[in-house]
Amino acid sequence: MNNKKVIELLKEMTLKEKIGQLSQITGEHYVGKIDDEMVETGPDVSRQILKEDTLYTMGSVIGASSAKITNLIQSEYLKKSRLKIPLLFMHDAIHGYKTIFPIPLALSCTWDEGILMKVAEDIASELRSAGIHVNFSPMVDLVRDSRWGRVMESFGEDHILSGKLGGAMIKGYQKSDEGKISQKGVAACLKHFAAYGAGIGGKDYNTVDMSWREFFEYYGKSYEIALSEKPKFVMSSFNTFNGIPVSASEEMLKDILRDQYQFNDIVISDWGAVSELQNHRVAKDGKEAAQLALKAGIDIEMVSTLYLEHFETLLAENPTLLNDIDAAVLKILQLKNEMGLFENPFVDEELEKEVILNTKSLEFAKETAKKSCVLLKNDQMLPIGKEHKNIIIIGPFSNTSELLGNWSCKGSFEDVVTLAEGMKLVDDSLEIKAYDHFEDCPKDELDHCDYIIVAVGESWELSGEGHSSVNIELEERQRRLIQAVKKMNKPYACVCFSGRPLALQNIIDDIPSLLWCWYPGTQAGIAIAELITGNDTPSGKLTMSFPRYSAQVPIHYNEYSSGRLANASNYSSRYQDCEIGPLFSFGHGLTYTNTEYSNFQISSNKITKDQEITISFQVNNQSQFGYSEIAILYIEDLVSRAVRPTREMKKYQIVNVPPFQSVPVEFTITLDDLYYLNANLEQTIEPGEFNLYINKLDQPIFTIEY
Repeated sequence: MNNKKVIELLKEMTLKEKIGQLSQITGEHYVGKIDDEMVETGPDVSRQILKEDTLYTMGSVIGASSAKITNLIQSEYLKKSRLKIPLLFMHDAIHGYKTIFPIPLALSCTWDEGILMKVAEDIASELRSAGIHVNFSPMVDLVRDSRWGRVMESFGEDHILSGKLGGAMIKGYQKSDEGKISQKGVAACLKHFAAYGAGIGGKDYNTVDMSWREFFEYYGKSYEIALSEKPKFVMSSFNTFNGIPVSASEEMLKDILRDQYQFNDIVISDWGAVSELQNHRVAKDGKEAAQLALKAGIDIEMVSTLYLEHFETLLAENPTLLNDIDAAVLKILQLKNEMGLFENPFVDEELEKEVILNTKSLEFAKETAKKSCVLLKNDQMLPIGKEHKNIIIIGPFSNTSELLGNWSCKGSFEDVVTLAEGMKLVDDSLEIKAYDHFEDCPKDELDHCDYIIVAVGESWELSGEGHSSVNIELEERQRRLIQAVKKMNKPYACVCFSGRPLALQNIIDDIPSLLWCWYPGTQAGIAIAELITGNDTPSGKLTMSFPRYSAQVPIHYNEYSSGRLANASNYSSRYQDCEIGPLFSFGHGLTYTNTEYSNFQISSNKITKDQEITISFQVNNQSQFGYSEIAILYIEDLVSRAVRPTREMKKYQIVNVPPFQSVPVEFTITLDDLYYLNANLEQTIEPGEFNLYINKLDQPIFTIEY
């Protein structure tokens, strides 16, 4: 229908029908709890308010999946809906729906916007085939504390990279540009606005306390960058900011999100966040919580029903709220119309079977998993030599299918390729044995084997929402396993699975080679097997620093300069019982290649408003492996009025480097790359010198002057 008809529909709606569009519940209210395609989690809604005259005004359902179930709920709803306004179905397909890709933190280690856009496109295709219209992704919360369980959903510790990768996923989900949405796409929901990843102590749902300069320069910047791709939704965060819960903050949701960042579409609360304003003690009861959220600009209340319970009283006391309600309802109706739901609210159940777990998506999931892995250390034990044929895999991850990671939506362990299975698929000439524990492995097999893979890590259940940890070190039993294997005096290497960076100082010296696999998804085993057998080379680089010990977090590469920079002196910014810096820093990642950077050139050493600077160099691959090199440009402002980070990533580029060849790389630097926020929150740049670095080179390649 055209927009005129949508506006006419809005005029036909009763006030209760309007409030219903701003409310969301789970699907069992319509058809009962049929099977595990229907999810009910979190706080209960008020059953008393969900009588039939209210139940059939609702605007959206969360947690229902599969074409059969969404069609059934939609059909039952429309039979009794007065105006026949179809439901929106929403879900959390964070890194896949049925075909599960690597967790977002792993995806970010590809640094590849094209890969993340294609991942989102494939997820959207599966979701849409199942009748789901909105995906609560991407999460671009900037994170620096790996104790926080939700780091697995993030893109790491750099604001620019997080924003760009989030923007790529928005384009992929919506399958169009400039904020339009394809009828084959799903609406993207950017989350969690704002600064949710900065909870004090790394605790989930905790208070956030930072300066406005820190917010606008870093934590807010990732949202600002991603919002340029115009997601249809933004989700408000659970946390407080500047003393106010974000879901009740007009400053955050109106002044910053709406006015400053120019977001004009739908704001949805996180699960139960409106009701939780009472727990924050900024609202004395449900009515006050609903009023605060409505005034702040929460368009859809997720799961709790306070809008429905109190709208009559609220509007009687403040009739001007009706303008906000009408504006919110119109946006929801327009989205449903844009997605073609008024003409066809149902999906083809036969088509779903063709889309789910299709061959092309599975092959792409494998390639993505390979590019997500990061080779942290290699003392020539990887790849496994061709002479090694009798291989034992030992450890809790040797033959498990639980390699999807948290927030794996409708992914099934039954579809996962295990590490042991992957090794056999890649090379059927290998003799592979797999054991969970060292003591389970017969002595004669240990004596007979010529290579050992130690498969360790952190259980997928220990990361994700609500899974913050004080201790992020590898568990003692796994450390003992590595040490026992070391005593065998046989060639060995470690592969590690986790949803967060772990603190490895107390075991790293016992590991000759270490491939960090994160949680790679459905095709995990075959992807890892292709890497460790040398069919391909790892190429990922870290987007989040690895601490040496748990107590070293939060830690990040772009720390502010200190008056007493860390050094050997006791009276410097360091810990007396820990080496300086992270164990593995942001941007770290090895390959099997002998890569060299050479022939650095610069167009000029002076930059002006009218003259950009171009730097170029060669990436030389002196090996038999073709691979993707991630080139990263950092700057260092040598003198500034406000304290700046020691180093800041400004540009990155991925280049494919064939075996035994060289490829050119070129970066352009403009004044925009040198600006920063001063103490008055003004974009500024001062005359002076800036050092330029490529990747983690200790010495600058050039010094430029403004």
